[in-house]
Amino acid sequence: MPFPEFFKRQLTIARVYSIPVRIDYRWFAVFALSVWLIASNLHTHAIQVGNVNLPPHSQVTAWLLGLLTTAGLFLSVFGHELSHALMARAEGIEIEEIVLHPFGGLARLKTEPQNPRAEFRIAFAGPASSFVFALLAFAGAKIAALGNYEATVVVFFLIGSGNLLLALFNLFPGYPLDGGRVLRALLWRRTGDIVDATRKSGICGILIGGVLILFGVYIIVAPNWRAAQPYFMGGWSILVGLFLVDTASKVVKSARDLRVATVADAMSQPLALEPTLTVTKLVDDFLPLHRQTTFPVAVNGRLHGILSLADLKALPRERWPTTRILTVMRPVEAAFIVAPNVALAYAQAIMKQNGVGSLAVVDAQGLLVGFLQSGRIRRQPKAKAS
Repeated sequence: MPFPEFFKRQLTIARVYSIPVRIDYRWFAVFALSVWLIASNLHTHAIQVGNVNLPPHSQVTAWLLGLLTTAGLFLSVFGHELSHALMARAEGIEIEEIVLHPFGGLARLKTEPQNPRAEFRIAFAGPASSFVFALLAFAGAKIAALGNYEATVVVFFLIGSGNLLLALFNLFPGYPLDGGRVLRALLWRRTGDIVDATRKSGICGILIGGVLILFGVYIIVAPNWRAAQPYFMGGWSILVGLFLVDTASKVVKSARDLRVATVADAMSQPLALEPTLTVTKLVDDFLPLHRQTTFPVAVNGRLHGILSLADLKALPRERWPTTRILTVMRPVEAAFIVAPNVALAYAQAIMKQNGVGSLAVVDAQGLLVGFLQSGRIRRQPKAKAS
């Protein structure tokens, strides 16, 4: 196996709440580097924890504390991602996997959140959990200090500090950071356009990545920088910045490509049924001319429900002449409605989950302006940027 390909592989280490947990092979190098960095600092520098000044530790103790602290920090990263995953599951979204990689972790969702509220809750769950972990660790350090357990104080203090930094950093408002997804949720709620919200939060991510790169360069070249390992800290800041710029740039490019792939581009003219129409009339007069499996039900352009032919199977044929559509249709709910400016990919994801495989397209005035049915989506020619 080629050397680079080996480090692109992932190792499955556990299943938590039926969610596969995998580790990127490059993670082990970062883990070892973190152990060395913490151990070398504990061995050569005193640490100030509140009013307690802890002297340098022996080499063996420093390496042991470095190992325990690093393990605690990466368990916290896993807890951060698990919080995302469990909140997503609470929103009805299936989780594909959790991956720990050199720059943190990733909870991979099978589908995008269906609304800004779900996006906000899923995004904020990670930083919120990190804040909780930080408070618990600082409390543990305080309790350990009361008992003069110096080594325990060091471990808890570093874990608490790491979680606090993780929470604050992830709240920076730039995609793909959690703060960027919070920003996307707020913009999405304000404009109703998830594609534009994604593009804007991605641009913020590029700017934040650029600042991190410049900051890393400054750490390396600044003559009076007081960091213990300026080259390591500067280099790591540059790597994280490059990672953010690369990821955010792909998001912005993808959003631009999706600008023309909206519901308005793919919807068809709605063939709306009157609620008072009988099932017999539908079967005899409409179905021979319109081979659809679902229909919007509307009056004067206002949606009243969705009729799925699958729901008619349980209706005895002798009742067709007297049964009206309004008694067998599915009433209006959020999973059956989409706005014209919503991304087509998002609408397709909703159709896979809403049980009817179709969506009524309703404009800002509440009028039925189009209809989407899975497998029968027309595409307009893509617009080209000038």
